[in-house]
Amino acid sequence: MSKENEKNDIEVDEIKESAKESDGKVSKDKKAVQKKPTEKSTKKPDANKKSKRSPLKWFKDARAEFKKVTWPTSKQVVKNTSVVLTMLAVAGIAVWGLDKLLDFLLRLIINPV
Repeated sequence: MSKENEKNDIEVDEIKESAKESDGKVSKDKKAVQKKPTEKSTKKPDANKKSKRSPLKWFKDARAEFKKVTWPTSKQVVKNTSVVLTMLAVAGIAVWGLDKLLDFLLRLIINPV
């Protein structure tokens, strides 16, 4: 017996016990739990159906979304740009230094003094 079937049987037993306690009345929620989890819906979504949108509607929607954007001030742009350029310089120097160090160590290994 698979694990899914065991779980389903346990749930059905619990529903039956609780139904006995409530004078034999089973609520709609409990009936819904009785369905097997392996059952599939007979309706299948149409995968080939494409939504038709006009380019004009797309541009109108894009314009509306651009109006919602909070644009940075020129001061913020300058500050962020300077931070990015500084970090690029630091990273470049770090890579250059590591390259020189590894080059020095490689030369020591290949051409010992």
